[in-house]
Amino acid sequence: MRSTRHTLPTVLMVAFGMSLAMFASLPAWAQTARSASRAIPAFPRPSGFPDPALRVIYSRADEAPPMMVRVGENRFEPLYRRTPDGGYAPARAAGYRIATSSCPSIHAAGDYRARMIDLATAEWAYFGMPILDMAVEPAAIVPRVPQPSGVVEIISPDRNASIGDRVLRQAPRLGLMEDDEAVAGAIAGYWAATGNEEAMRVQSIVNYGWHEAGWAMPWSAAFISWLACEAGLSTDQFRRSGGHIDYVRAAVRARDGQDPNHAFVAYDLTEATPDAGDLLCTSRGDSSFASIADVRTGNSPSNALHCDLVVKTDGKNNRLYAIGGNVNHAVTLSVVATDTKGRPLTDADVIGAHRWFAVLKPRAGGKVAHDLDGTPTVQMLYRDYARYAGARRGQPPVPVQARGARAKPADAASP
Repeated sequence: MRSTRHTLPTVLMVAFGMSLAMFASLPAWAQTARSASRAIPAFPRPSGFPDPALRVIYSRADEAPPMMVRVGENRFEPLYRRTPDGGYAPARAAGYRIATSSCPSIHAAGDYRARMIDLATAEWAYFGMPILDMAVEPAAIVPRVPQPSGVVEIISPDRNASIGDRVLRQAPRLGLMEDDEAVAGAIAGYWAATGNEEAMRVQSIVNYGWHEAGWAMPWSAAFISWLACEAGLSTDQFRRSGGHIDYVRAAVRARDGQDPNHAFVAYDLTEATPDAGDLLCTSRGDSSFASIADVRTGNSPSNALHCDLVVKTDGKNNRLYAIGGNVNHAVTLSVVATDTKGRPLTDADVIGAHRWFAVLKPRAGGKVAHDLDGTPTVQMLYRDYARYAGARRGQPPVPVQARGARAKPADAASP
């Protein structure tokens, strides 16, 4: 059996175990999301945290403006439908529109790095805490399923074959996804923080023909932009956009001394090690960015990028944890394999890894006030479960132990 050095940290295992143990009888703070298409425990945001869905309004078809299609650069024409009398009328589709784009929507105090970690963790919990494990594991032609009791062989081992170590990109926990109605307003709210309704316009057309199709335009950069917005960063401090390239370019300009107000500064992974509060960026699709010099010169056939917010590092076990939007169609926490210096492994190091190439570090400098473990969301989950267990005369929270070890009762009053 493989060593457990790549197992998830205590806080993740607590959340996973709690949701399984209480699946049939969830407390009020962990109810299946209303309108969800799957039975996923959804955890509410802590008191005082912003709800991105309040940034948008939903217009029914009879209230919506005519659907517009792009016919050229900055040129749009309305779509028409046949009427019963044989004429034509503008086609209208229900959809979201921006209600407010002010930043932040709720007063944000303190270090913006810690605030972004707090916000990202709250959204991750709201989506049901989905996890993407990109740790390095031995791979086989037909996958093998790791379980606490051992590895489950899908086919007989003598008919399988090892193909060496690689990043397997396993999803040990799924949550709500973008096609769930319960999170549609939240994703629209992320887009609203960019100040651009283009994605909502496109989505209304998509939903007109195919309801619950998921979002047509990738929303990962919109999620990062929303985090920056609600953390209190102005447009001079962070270039909010539907594309990661805009704020990554600004961070490169900040590195070159050309954008002194931008809150993040770009570094190659050969220069800096990611810490909690940093943005970790990878090329994707057809892009070939391999350094910030490539971003500076535009040396890539495509501008496709993806960045996640680092929420915790674990150098002892060679991994870091990062939360991003539109990862497996959700706000997901990724477990990223690192080398002994804490730098994420890339596809040049191991098959299956992302093409990580840059880390954007906050100008604030110094150590962030807290990481994932100290967020209000994690504290709330522990305390509320202790309260729930006490009211039901159930077992209070106990520390998660290594496999095979016996857990000792813990003081339910302190997380």
